[in-house]
Formats: sequence, structure tokens, C-alpha cells
Amino acid sequence: MVDSPHHVHFDQAVINDGLHDNSIIYQVAPDGTSLTVHLGFLQINHRYRIELTVPAQAIKDAGFTVDGNSAFVAQDVAVPNVHCRLLEFPSRTVDVKGVDHFAVTIEFFAHKEKLLKERLHLCGKEDSERRLELILVARVLGKGKGTPMLRNGIHCIGVEKTDEESEMSDWQGFAKEK
Repeated sequence: MVDSPHHVHFDQAVINDGLHDNSIIYQVAPDGTSLTVHLGFLQINHRYRIELTVPAQAIKDAGFTVDGNSAFVAQDVAVPNVHCRLLEFPSRTVDVKGVDHFAVTIEFFAHKEKLLKERLHLCGKEDSERRLELILVARVLGKGKGTPMLRNGIHCIGVEKTDEESEMSDWQGFAKEK
């Protein structure tokens, strides 16, 4: 690691050592009812497009059967998730290495600091009885806490301004007496 007065830089040999993989991590719950997706560090008030490459075996291990469905959709729930939404979940594909996987696209908004967990309930397009709970987990850095290196497949698509960051003010100034 080489230090300069304002930045930390890592030696390229350390980054490419095979131990520091920048991939999104998938973990099946011990009871097999859900799939947890670890997104790494994100930044507060940033909106992300997340392109997941979920191994088909992880979907099967989570108890989700995929047969007979052309695609998958967000399940209708009483209170929809406003911070996380499914954009696309087509049927499975095979990558260049011959590994069976699903290419899932999600829009994710990092709306609060620290540990952020958002849940998506998915079901088959034709067979809504087949369900999968997708849990997205991220560590969100607050304003001024740095800029994280995004994992592979995560892209920032926008930054939301908060009330305290807004340049506009609704204050009318002091009224003149007549």
C-alpha cells in the first residue's frame, strides 16, 4: 500500500491476488427459504442499477423451482418496496463458461446509512405459487464518509438531493412593513 498526502492507493499485485474478488456474494438461508445478496458498500442517497448473475444452483438451493415459467416478477404485496424494485428477471441463460445462471436486474436506492436490508418477494410469471424471497444487503456510507468501490454489476444511475443539500430555499426573506 502506498500513501500520498490525500489518497490511499493499493499495489496492483495486491488487487489481483485472487483473494480480493470484487463479485457480488450470494448466500442461501440455512432453512432454504431465501437468497441473500451481499452488495458491499454503497453511498447514501445514491440510486443503483444492479445486474445480478445468480447461479441457477443457488436459486434451486433456496427452494425455488423454475420449470414452466418464462420469466419472474415481483409478487403483489400490500405494501410495495419503494427503495428496491425488480426491473428484469428473465428465464435462465448459460454463460461463456457453461454455468447455468439467471441475469436479474434490480433498481436499488440507498436511503439510509449503515446496514441496509431490502426484501423482494418474487414469483413465476405463469405460476405465481412458486415464490422466492430475495434479500439485498448493503453497507451504506453517509455523506462525507468516502466513495466506495462498487462491486461488479453495480452501477450508479443517479444521486437524489435531500432537503439540506438543496440550493433552493422556500424562505421569502423579511417582509417590509408599510
